[in-house]
Amino acid sequence: MKGPMQPEALHVLIGREFSWKGDRYLAIEVINTPLQIIAQRHEPHIQTDVHGRARRMMQNVTVGIPVLTSDGEHLHPEFLLITDWAK
Repeated sequence: MKGPMQPEALHVLIGREFSWKGDRYLAIEVINTPLQIIAQRHEPHIQTDVHGRARRMMQNVTVGIPVLTSDGEHLHPEFLLITDWAK
């Protein structure tokens, strides 16, 4: 990678959905120190009973995905697992 990554460049990702480790997430924030994307997991379906009533509460799960390795020279392996960015 040439030069340090600018955190401002990642701000265009806020509000976009992506896949990470088999689940869908929404990028909600970028944190500068350490550089990471904060994302909230999407669960598109709430499990219902036979009458259509929700049986369980949907819990928001928020994760921080590091962008750079600790030396700041390379993209973090966790960040490289992100796929399927949606607009």
